[in-house]
Amino acid sequence: MLKRVSWFAVAAMATAGFSANVQADAGHIWSQGGELLVQTSFFTRHYSKDPDHNENQRLINLEWTFAETDNVNVQRPSGGDWRDDIRWLVGAGTFKNSFDQRSTYVYGGGRYDYYDTETTRAYAKVTAGLLHGYRGEYRDKIPMNRFGVAPAILPAFGVEHHRVNLEMIPFGTAGVMFNIGYVFR
Repeated sequence: MLKRVSWFAVAAMATAGFSANVQADAGHIWSQGGELLVQTSFFTRHYSKDPDHNENQRLINLEWTFAETDNVNVQRPSGGDWRDDIRWLVGAGTFKNSFDQRSTYVYGGGRYDYYDTETTRAYAKVTAGLLHGYRGEYRDKIPMNRFGVAPAILPAFGVEHHRVNLEMIPFGTAGVMFNIGYVFR
């Protein structure tokens, strides 16, 4: 656990240093409302017990959520609705998959904040992207992985309080992962 926390601390400090340089060099990028989320996993549980399953993902994930956009030009029959409040995002994560193989997920998606106060936000998110890393005898453990890269769609539900982020990600019929992170604004 301590090793995982130290990796997260190193990643957070490196990102904070990068963030300070970006703010100094191009402050307009951050002032427009975009956010960088740095995450790691702290708990994973597979729905079925298998001695081959790895319950320690060692996830490092970076996710950029774009600033809110003005959707005034979208014509909807009933006027504005919840779709106008979706914030778009891109991200990439590296982790140890269920069979202890280094894997990568590169994705895009959308996030809807259904509860939003000055200090706390609760949200639902859906990402879609490419998953790489299931090899050898485990190649067929994920669908459509013929060439070592497979499409993936992952929902997530999260809460942010101040800048601390907690997120739950069910991964298909295999299990659920809980992440903790920090949001740089």
